[in-house]
Parts: sequence; C-alpha cells; structure tokens
Amino acid sequence: MFGRKWRKTVKMQKKRVMENELCDYRKEELSDLAESIIENYIGDDFIEPEIIANVNRVTFSYGNYRDAFDGLIQHKFGRFHIFINSNRSGIKTSPRARFTFGHELGHFYIDEHRNALRKGKVLSHPSFNLLLPKNIAEKEADYFSSCLLMPSKRFRKQCIKRPLSGKLIDSLSNHFQTSISATIFRYFELRLFPMFIVCCKDSKVKWYFRSEDFLFNYPPKYGAPVPNSSVAGEFFYNQREYSAEEIIYPDDWFSDFKMDKRQPLFEKCYYLKSTNSVISLLWVKE
Repeated sequence: MFGRKWRKTVKMQKKRVMENELCDYRKEELSDLAESIIENYIGDDFIEPEIIANVNRVTFSYGNYRDAFDGLIQHKFGRFHIFINSNRSGIKTSPRARFTFGHELGHFYIDEHRNALRKGKVLSHPSFNLLLPKNIAEKEADYFSSCLLMPSKRFRKQCIKRPLSGKLIDSLSNHFQTSISATIFRYFELRLFPMFIVCCKDSKVKWYFRSEDFLFNYPPKYGAPVPNSSVAGEFFYNQREYSAEEIIYPDDWFSDFKMDKRQPLFEKCYYLKSTNSVISLLWVKE
C-alpha cells in the first residue's frame, strides 16, 4: 500500500516537472518557428519586432501602465493588439522593450497560445520580464523571443574564433540589442562553450545552470551562503565590484574532491543592484 502511494507521488512530481520544463524537441520547434519568421519577413536585415507585427496586422502601442505588466497581448473583435509598458521596459528601442515585444509575438505565433486567446480561454496575456518564469506559456514565449532576436545562425557567426569573455558577451549584447542576461542565456543554450551560471541574491545562492561538459561539479546548494573567496562574494561581503573577469580556482565555488584545484577559472560578475543580486559567469581559463 505504502509502495503504491510512494510511486504515485513520485509519478505526479515528475509529471509536474515535465509540465513546467521545455523539452529539447519543443525548443527546436520554437527555434524553427522563429527562424522561418525571420526568413519570410526580415531576411538579413536587423530584426525589428514592429516589422513582424505590421506584416501580420498585429497592432501595438507603447504607454505608461505603471506596474501592471511589461507586455500584454489582447484579442478583441477578431484582431490582436500588443501593449508595451514603457514605464517598466523603457523606450521602444531598449533591450527590455525589444525582448518584451518578441515575447508577446511569441504568444501570437505559438498556436496553442494564439488559439487560447482567440477562443476566449484567456482574456488577455499580461507578461512580466522575469529571469526564470515559472509558467510554461511564459517560458515558451521567452524562448521564442530569444530565438527571434538572437537567431542561432547569426549568433554562432558572431562567435566564430572569439573565445568566451566578458567583452564577447558585451559585444553580442550590443550587436543584437538584447540584455546581458538574455545574451548569456542564449550563449548557454547554444552550447558554444562549457560554462557555469550562478545567480546570487542577498548573499545567498538563488539558482545556477551548468553545462554538461563543464569540468567541475558540486556547487553550493540553493540557499547556501555565497562563498567568501568568490568574486560574487566580494560584492556581498566587501562591497567590491569588478568590471572585468577575475581569475579564481575551482574550490572557490565547487567541492568535487576529484577536481584539479590548480586549474584556473574566470569569473565575470554582472551586478543587479536594484535587487541586490549578482549573476556570475564561470568558465575555464585556457
């Protein structure tokens, strides 16, 4: 009896995880969708979400909607309209506004999202620009926006013969007019170089992502204190910031007893002072 209940509980937990995660095949579908849109409407030109909206007769407007949302797509009288909240996203050419626009276009282009709006299953689709949204529909729209603004072929081309560095991330961000965080996640998703991304908030580890081929494992658990000897730790404990990547060693972040502690790593920090957070990017110094 107990065994059946336990197996049922585990099965339900796995189902909830699967329902809230983007599988590789789904990511491929969203990427292919974004690439086909670029091919049909943009070509080799700079990617402007407004152009894509116009050719699909999706109207849009920018305005001050306080903190109600970052973006919202609405279906009324057989037409779709996108609202971009300039109060939260800034001017329409800002990386945040562009990503929000791409996100709302995702809700329009992804069949399940568009049909739900059209049939009235959801009256509107307010969205907030979060680093890690929990809702699966928001995750899909975020991933679509990333693929739309930073197409894999164009992104890879910009990285040819350019080693991972803070300057490369800044260059990619400027080239595609996307935020640093969105650019880092896109670089990670395309598996261009083994890396480790960790977000820390209020001197605690909040979350992290590790490439499968990254050499080191066993970082601090979620909620654990940020290591004192890390570059992120310098920010929280000594109020020191670094503009360039700094050299650290594996045991500054990891506790794998099999690792080579002499292998130097780079740690590049991006500071989000408004939320007392730091995103650290780590990779092996070659």
